[in-house]
Amino acid sequence: MTAAILLRILGRRWYIVAIGIAIGLASLGAVRSAEPVYWTKAEVTFVAPDREPAYWIPGDDYASLVDFAAMVERRANYNSASVDLTLSSGTLYGAGVRHGYSVTLLNSGGQWAKSFRWPVLSVQVVDSSAQKVKDVLKNVVDSINEASVVLQQEAGVQQALITTLTSPSSPEIVFGGGTQINRVKGAVFWVGIAATLSILAAVIVDSRPRRRRNPPKRASNARPPGIHRTKVTSHVPG
Repeated sequence: MTAAILLRILGRRWYIVAIGIAIGLASLGAVRSAEPVYWTKAEVTFVAPDREPAYWIPGDDYASLVDFAAMVERRANYNSASVDLTLSSGTLYGAGVRHGYSVTLLNSGGQWAKSFRWPVLSVQVVDSSAQKVKDVLKNVVDSINEASVVLQQEAGVQQALITTLTSPSSPEIVFGGGTQINRVKGAVFWVGIAATLSILAAVIVDSRPRRRRNPPKRASNARPPGIHRTKVTSHVPG
């Protein structure tokens, strides 16, 4: 097919191309609205009063600290905007969350057999900028520390308080995609696909054979050859 033939087809079927490109442009809203995604993860470990991490206590007697960590988790998540992460081994980013955070007690088991052996809270944050992720993580860790202190004050503990240790101290903030350049590339690619499919549809529609309608038969007074009309006359006697 030459370029001249293609141009003639597009001239005849311009409305198909126009509709296809219009649909492609209308769907660009999803591409334009895609924001960049950043996420990070940190662990808050509850430390025994002797300044050793809870899981280093002689004799592994840290069951009470696991219970305490669970109480802090409920306190930190109570009446907050935290996301309930069903699988503690999963990630907010992998679950499709783009704005939010989660605080979960570290699960050393699986989905069907959970095991909470360590007094460690896993904190995850997802947001549209690295600075927002950093700020939200700091606020969440501060709320965990505050909840830990308040719970011990309510229990009447004055000395040898349980403390926390955040690791890593400077968590890595991971970029998940969605920059302005990527959005522009995606928009150009999508419009190109829409235009290509529209041109292809126009060529296919134009190449289909046209159905010709048979003209309706008209009633005719014509007589078959060989048949002559005879004149009938009548005679009246008398």
